[in-house]
Amino acid sequence: MAPLPKCCPSNSDPNYVPLHYTEVTPERDEFLITGDKLSLDRATDFVGSPDAGAISTFSGTTRRTFENKEVIQLEYEAYEDMAKKEWYKLVAEARKKHHLIKTSLYHRIGIVPVGESSVIIAVSSAHRADGLNAVRFLIDQLKDKLPIWKKEVLDDGSAHWKANNDPLANKSSHHDHQHHH
Repeated sequence: MAPLPKCCPSNSDPNYVPLHYTEVTPERDEFLITGDKLSLDRATDFVGSPDAGAISTFSGTTRRTFENKEVIQLEYEAYEDMAKKEWYKLVAEARKKHHLIKTSLYHRIGIVPVGESSVIIAVSSAHRADGLNAVRFLIDQLKDKLPIWKKEVLDDGSAHWKANNDPLANKSSHHDHQHHH
């Protein structure tokens, strides 16, 4: 899927640049890893701004099936300090590519039942194209770069840990011997 046009196709002023911020700060960029149920409303409230014409979101939820097997639940673990550093690097990159006002990432750890969110990303921007393109960039990069592990528990009794693509996240042997219940 091709990204949306960069910005503001109806604006006739070639020098127009919408309000945005290039620096990552805790006041504008929220990061939360929690064992609690995630709130899309909380994320959109954080990124809301009177300067925003768009709030764009992504919510990743636990689906009922995986490869024709019934999913009982997902379970997540994260290396929180490194995940935070990597997330802020991604936000800095997104801010260079897209005109963003505020950003928010919530990621759940522990057990996430079917139908509940494991990750929420929200951004605000003056125009929708910047926000929608940034959300897609951020979720794709999060899955590639953040040290977060997912365990799929299936109805056939099997359970499989999956790591993100980051070399630091590929610690399947760590999980193989630490998670017997």
